[in-house]
Amino acid sequence: MKNRNLGGMPPPKTRKEMEHNLALVYEDTIKKLGSKDKSAIDSVLIFTAPHLKKVKSIPNSRLNLLTIDESIRLQANMLDWMNYDS
Repeated sequence: MKNRNLGGMPPPKTRKEMEHNLALVYEDTIKKLGSKDKSAIDSVLIFTAPHLKKVKSIPNSRLNLLTIDESIRLQANMLDWMNYDS
C-alpha cells in the first residue's frame, strides 16, 4: 500500500493518473465478472457496473471527466491507493 502517513488517500494529480485509476476499476470489474464467486459478481453488478456504464469518452478518445460520478471516482482512487496489482 502507499504511504498512509500522508493524511489519507491523495487525489490523482493529473488527468493521466485519473484515467489510469479508472482503467484499474475496469480491469477489476472484468476480473470479478469472470470469476465464479457469485457474491463478487453480484457486488459488481449492483455497485460498480451502473456507474461505470455512465462514463463516456470524448471524440479524441479521452474520458469525459464530467461523466465520472463520485462513487466510481472514489473506487478508482482507492484501487490505486491500495497499490492494486492485477
